[in-house]
Amino acid sequence: MFGKFRVMPAGCMAAALAVLLLAGIAAAEEKEEISYLSQFTASDYVELAEYDRIPVEANEGDTEGVQNDIGEYLENSSSFKKDLPQPFVDRNTAALKEQLQAYADQFGISLEEFMQYYDSSLTEDTYEAYIEELGLTYSKKLVALQAVADAEELAVTDEELEELLAEMAESAGFSDAGEYEEALMLDTEEIREMLMSQRVLEFLEDRAVYQEAE
Repeated sequence: MFGKFRVMPAGCMAAALAVLLLAGIAAAEEKEEISYLSQFTASDYVELAEYDRIPVEANEGDTEGVQNDIGEYLENSSSFKKDLPQPFVDRNTAALKEQLQAYADQFGISLEEFMQYYDSSLTEDTYEAYIEELGLTYSKKLVALQAVADAEELAVTDEELEELLAEMAESAGFSDAGEYEEALMLDTEEIREMLMSQRVLEFLEDRAVYQEAE
């Protein structure tokens, strides 16, 4: 999902939503802070690279690999006009760190040890800065994906989000979506961003250009 932790592959959407439910992620940011994509215009921050033909290294049929290559292409090839809103970057970095800590806990090791397993060059003094770098990279990918969504009319509307939440509430045995969101402290804007990312990545898969086999 983040950097090598990839941008939401198709098969992981249900699992990711389940993680949000189990984690009980709350929308705790202050209203005046620009913490979500819905609070700013992506094109104010990024000038998108051309995306009619996107070169990818992954093999055709490797959905996760292709989508990761697309996200990396957009982040690396687009031009960012100015720094992204810091609360937005901080939120993504905190979510990443929480995810990495959960992985470390599964192995019964510290976050530092897990990051050193991921990259042996990291040390006690550098691993946290590396996580911050991953958080910034992921934030840039999200902004680039949102810019594509805006240009191609793929953004997730309030009505679509409400419909999904109502379906989730019904599946969980709640008669009211509002009660469901409150009970689980759902971050609905984060869910909107996840849905948008998946929608755009699926749209861009048709524009992937695969390397010819040697």
